[in-house]
Amino acid sequence: MSASLDYQVFLTRNSEYHVQRHVCVGVRDRRTGAWVKQHPALQRPLTTTVRTAGALAVLQRPQLGESLEFDLGDAPLRTSPVLNIEQPKPWQYAANLNAGEPRRRTPTDPALAR
Repeated sequence: MSASLDYQVFLTRNSEYHVQRHVCVGVRDRRTGAWVKQHPALQRPLTTTVRTAGALAVLQRPQLGESLEFDLGDAPLRTSPVLNIEQPKPWQYAANLNAGEPRRRTPTDPALAR
């Protein structure tokens, strides 16, 4: 990720993964809009992306359709495929994430927001 891509939000089927400088700084449930405070990916490095066919890709900007993989030490955590990538301004989320009280937003899944 380049300097302009230091902070990205990767949307999967169930979750938003907030990644800053290749480290997961927040996970939000897309159905409820609630921040998941005990998610195993929190504070873990993004180690690679995985194409849906299973072939490993070099760590670059994750692409749509690829799964994210976080290093948990003993075993990797692999997400469902990325459906969308957002690039919010870091201050929109980072201050709240670092304070431990992230601001609650509405769900990002349009089908569930009705």
